[in-house]
Amino acid sequence: MGDTNIINQGMVRKGFAVSFLGECQQLLYDMRWLIALAASLILFDFWFGIRVSQYNHIPIRKSSACRRTLNKFIDYLCYIILAALLGKVLGEPYGVDPINIAVIVILLCCGFELDSIYSHICELHHIKKPISLWRLLTSLISFKFKSIGDNVKELGDNLSDKYNNTNKNKI
Repeated sequence: MGDTNIINQGMVRKGFAVSFLGECQQLLYDMRWLIALAASLILFDFWFGIRVSQYNHIPIRKSSACRRTLNKFIDYLCYIILAALLGKVLGEPYGVDPINIAVIVILLCCGFELDSIYSHICELHHIKKPISLWRLLTSLISFKFKSIGDNVKELGDNLSDKYNNTNKNKI
């Protein structure tokens, strides 16, 4: 009698794991284009980062560059999974498609990558003061909502300064 109970518990656990993983697999399949977008942005950033390093005569260590690129891809994969789970948890109870929430979260994450690619391109073309995409977005928000815009602008400035200081040390 005890052996049957242990077997049933093991089957229930395996069944739960299979159904949960199947649902996660379906979410990732639905977001395959977001994964392709993130991968292409990461590769573009890698390419333009290498070009900027060559232009500035900074020695490039391939192992370090590849490690950071792979780490960035894994980070984006984690963001996509987190976005899918947030979409499931926050979207389904309110009747919102989980993919919509995931797309919004991922597009925000891809905005950072686009800003990085844009700054690399500006540096290659000798544009000394590029317009930050995030500052442009915050100025549009502050134009419409003054108090929210001030808070977002302050947060963006702090994050931008921190991001720029850490990236200059890594190149």
